[in-house]
Amino acid sequence: MLRKSFLLFLIFAATTMALLTIAPRFLLYSSAYDKADGIVLFLGPDFSLRQKQADKLISENKADYLIIPAYKKTFRINSAGSIKSFSPDLSAGNFNKKSISALNYPRYYEDTHLEVLETRMVMDDYRLKSAIFVSSPYHMRRIGYIVRKVFADKKITCYFVPTDFEKAPANFWELSLADWRKVGREYGKIIWFFIYTSWAE
Repeated sequence: MLRKSFLLFLIFAATTMALLTIAPRFLLYSSAYDKADGIVLFLGPDFSLRQKQADKLISENKADYLIIPAYKKTFRINSAGSIKSFSPDLSAGNFNKKSISALNYPRYYEDTHLEVLETRMVMDDYRLKSAIFVSSPYHMRRIGYIVRKVFADKKITCYFVPTDFEKAPANFWELSLADWRKVGREYGKIIWFFIYTSWAE
């Protein structure tokens, strides 16, 4: 009996260690990217770091539009690839603070899902066929799932680019307590997304 309990403990410990090992790395989803019609910038507590990545892409002339769906803002990028020339309020953070949460979507929809739904409406209106999605590193896996769901019936090219300006360790032993909280929240939201989209179908 003792031997069996010890064996079960070893199996449990090995499984737990394996999950801890892959959990952060799995969330760090990204893709190669090319010039696209638009850059989609997601809201978050680390927005300034995400914005820096969008600025970098704009300076590389990687898109013609910048979409910030949470604030229902779309900006035209000029040929010089300068963000200041078409959006002087962006760097100052003087956006229209009307959140898309007020839109007519089910209340159980998570904020990122709402942002992607808003992005689809903008892309449809502007007839955009490709987009670079920009957010924090641990956020990208969930964005990938949501984008594929929302655009399942539409042929578009999607690129996923996490910000280079935010620290996001892939090795589990390098994560701080705050990092583990981010990882845990992401997995909780991924599970919730699959649950409510399953019953909504």
